[in-house]
Amino acid sequence: MRLGHLGKIGIGWGIISVLGIGAFVASKNSVDKNRYENMKIRERMRQSNVGQYEVKEARRFDA
Repeated sequence: MRLGHLGKIGIGWGIISVLGIGAFVASKNSVDKNRYENMKIRERMRQSNVGQYEVKEARRFDA
């Protein structure tokens, strides 16, 4: 069975749509993974700044 012009266009659109949705999902998962890692890093930073600190000497930043 031979495909007409509109059949070829329909198959092309179908392939492009599936690949586009797949790329979107892969990108979304990557962004979500990076966001989760950043949130864990911020949580560790936040927890490390809890508690009493004893300053032994003043820090000086000389240029």
